[in-house]
Amino acid sequence: MQGYHSTFSRREFMKGLGITTAGIGGAALIAPSFHDTDELLSSAATLEYKDPWYVKEAEEPTVEIDWNTMQRFPKAKYNNFAQHLSADDAKAIQAKTKADTIKQMTDNSKPGWMLRDNAIKLLGWAGVRYRMSLANSLKEWVEGWSIIPTPTLLGVPRWQGSPEEGSLLVTQALRLAGASSIGFGEITPSTTEKMIWGQMPQNPFPALVFEGSGPKPVFDSAANKVVIPNSSRYAIVHTIRQSLDASARPGYLSDGAAGQAYDNCDIAQWRLQCFLRVLGYSSISQNIQGNGPIVGWGVIAGLGEQGRLQHLVTPRWGPMIRQSTMNIVDIPVAPTKPVDFGARRFCYTCKKCADLCPSGAIPNVTEPSWEITAKYDLVKPELFNNPGIKTWYFNHFKCNTTWQETDTYCGICQATCVFSKEDAASIHEVVKATLASTHVFNSFFIDMDNMFGYGSTPSDQIEQWWEKPIPVNGIRYENDVFYR
Repeated sequence: MQGYHSTFSRREFMKGLGITTAGIGGAALIAPSFHDTDELLSSAATLEYKDPWYVKEAEEPTVEIDWNTMQRFPKAKYNNFAQHLSADDAKAIQAKTKADTIKQMTDNSKPGWMLRDNAIKLLGWAGVRYRMSLANSLKEWVEGWSIIPTPTLLGVPRWQGSPEEGSLLVTQALRLAGASSIGFGEITPSTTEKMIWGQMPQNPFPALVFEGSGPKPVFDSAANKVVIPNSSRYAIVHTIRQSLDASARPGYLSDGAAGQAYDNCDIAQWRLQCFLRVLGYSSISQNIQGNGPIVGWGVIAGLGEQGRLQHLVTPRWGPMIRQSTMNIVDIPVAPTKPVDFGARRFCYTCKKCADLCPSGAIPNVTEPSWEITAKYDLVKPELFNNPGIKTWYFNHFKCNTTWQETDTYCGICQATCVFSKEDAASIHEVVKATLASTHVFNSFFIDMDNMFGYGSTPSDQIEQWWEKPIPVNGIRYENDVFYR
């Protein structure tokens, strides 16, 4: 990516902000005492899985929620593209896309859309698509795999411990299973229960019903419903990092990075389900569309803030994660609190994702709103927007139309977000710490991000991906805060 390295030193940059070794402007009022930024940055290294010091716990999410207005969303099956168009219009777009992609892959005329790039896309999505195609798998998603032994089969009592001990057990297990960050939530009738879909979004689309005192969740095929007992009132949420390098290359490479990360989310949650079953507990796993709004559960569990682009913006990797996978469980865990590190406040000033969105799906107005996307033409926003939060409501139809027209997941908003940076041991951490405590430099940071050339890879450099060594999973794990 152009502009990734710079001879502009950390200290010179701080002087440009009016920051000295005595403190970081307004940040010095709330930050620990450090002699210089190198000491400040190295302080993030701990033996615990903690966010950087500038990430504050909050009693409420930074996105405003009206629980009285919010209701459980009926996540029934529908096509978020064809549902808003006439049949002829939808077929015409799809036919043109097919003809264009065949030509591009035949003559290798468009960087990012070549045959080898498409092979990477399908490599990334293969596991996800296979699991979604399984006709009789829903029972396993709800009740677990029968080949995994339970404590009863092993002849031992099930594991018992405090919620805090349960959280520690799950965190260690999910880290081994591949999760990047882990959080926990509680499902309460008047609030977060409304963040569970009314139906599971996979065939045969059973209703999700909280009732009864049974020992575990059960898929009632005769009534086409999943019965969730009162004991299953906990949520385990985890994220998986996604390759920034591949995601910043528009086309099939970006698409493949998203698919691979979704696949890794699935792998981690199936491992979690097996782990919990052996301990004597249950887990309702989710498919790609979640058991509820995936960003919302990431916010509730304290894994990040909701940004303008309607992705979860995390403290360490920005929105470059896939996704807030949420499993409904009955093992007691200690809920983690929402966090505030200035990301949502920064979105008021920064409109980079909206300005660069090829479909115009992201609003570029300054203030968020309680009003969902306005109706127009044949578009039915109530099919994809759920009221009850104050945000920049996303137009999923416009986004999906771009996917249909390009035969690829887009991802430009993720890659261009100012918070999407991999180099943890750099000036980026100073910028994040400053944003967490003051808004004064917001515009300056946006200008600097543009000046250094961060964002999507230019088309003439996309295919260079094939000519350079890449790290495992396309991710520089050595810069993970947990390893420093």
